Amino acid sequence: MKIAIVRRECGLGLGGAEGYCENVAKGLAKQGHQVTIVSRFSRVKSHGISCMEVPVLGRGSLLKNLSFFKGVSKVLKTDRFDCIYGLSRIEGADLLRISDPLHVVWLELGYYGCFLPKWFRSKLPRHISLVWQERRAVTTARYIVTNSNLVKKQLVHYYKINPSRITVIYNGVDLSRFSPLGPKEKRTTRQELGLPLTAPVILFAGSDPRRKGFDVLLRAIAPLTNTFRFHLAVAGFNPSGTIKRSINRLGLEKRVAFLGIRQDIERVYGACDLLCLPTSYDPFANVCLEAMACGLPIITTNQNGASELVKKVADDWVIPAQQDKPLRKAIGNWLSMDNLYKQELCRAFTKVAFKFGLDQHIKDLGRLLNRVAVCK
Repeated sequence: MKIAIVRRECGLGLGGAEGYCENVAKGLAKQGHQVTIVSRFSRVKSHGISCMEVPVLGRGSLLKNLSFFKGVSKVLKTDRFDCIYGLSRIEGADLLRISDPLHVVWLELGYYGCFLPKWFRSKLPRHISLVWQERRAVTTARYIVTNSNLVKKQLVHYYKINPSRITVIYNGVDLSRFSPLGPKEKRTTRQELGLPLTAPVILFAGSDPRRKGFDVLLRAIAPLTNTFRFHLAVAGFNPSGTIKRSINRLGLEKRVAFLGIRQDIERVYGACDLLCLPTSYDPFANVCLEAMACGLPIITTNQNGASELVKKVADDWVIPAQQDKPLRKAIGNWLSMDNLYKQELCRAFTKVAFKFGLDQHIKDLGRLLNRVAVCK
């Protein structure tokens, strides 16, 4: 089958969705499909995968997003494909995958932490354009695949999409890369990262601290320092002056270690003991599945599609978004557990993650793409 995979940027190390694009392209090519990546920029240069470039105009996000949306249709018309798999907002996809936050939902949630009122933001040209592109994408797609039931319900609610057009396929994790570390390797990795060797280490991983709820996490853990010995490791971004001031004001400067942007995030997972992601909104935060595969328990919010997997182990570790008190309680409960129970939790989360390997995801996706192409 000749498949076009559309994503504005594609490649490992560029972001979760961009890395997914490369992994899926390679996986489908390995199944024998003829795969073409249609993008502004792609790092994929081998594996028998071809690329088609979409010119993008302008410097601001408004023009970039709009020119890519318009340019994709022109580029796709230059060839004939059995199935067009859209990973970005595009018009007329045979199968459209929703993995980025739905913009209409993010506007409704209020862009937590933004000083502009919601009604005013919705009138700005950038947001008008993004919502229009999103509406065109979801209403013109023949079929839609989401990575959580959370997003499926949102599509039905906000865009009145017929549920029969939507299939849920959870994200897949590369189990050859993400797996638990042994005790000796964990200790060595902590030494290399500059983390304490014996104290529990909580991990926050994400490139967007505002949307991912980093401020909520800081407020949650600050009172716990009076009772518990623990450390917070932060991966995915470098702290701004505002964040540094918040940490100092809360008296956390000796408890927080910033590890920066990592290409070896699997080692960071392996060195830590618990992942906390109090995100305001994530269709499915892949860091949760990756961390679970590395043996970490997860505390996250009900606005994260990955919470559907967390609930299979610990329902009470799925908390409301933007609330530090429930988060503090969940972290405190974990810190109070004895080591044997913590180990049981780690095994339970890992067992769930191992059901969602990347190979299985690509098999499920391949079957869906075949069905979509047959019905074309």
